[in-house]
Amino acid sequence: MKYPNLLGQKAIRGLTNADMGRIIKVSRRTFEQKIRSGRFTPNECKTYCDYFEKSFDFLFYSGDESEEGA
Repeated sequence: MKYPNLLGQKAIRGLTNADMGRIIKVSRRTFEQKIRSGRFTPNECKTYCDYFEKSFDFLFYSGDESEEGA
């Protein structure tokens, strides 16, 4: 699953995919395409960070990176 923390914040607040699209001014379908592809613009990322009051590194953590040496 891409961006489990972003989706977790969505769930915590009880937001729908349509709500998530509205936050970044796109349709529900476009949001769904973006979450699958991982292709959010820098402005969309910043908007989500501001909305959820979370850092980019937290919200857009994908779980793909190795955590060795952390």
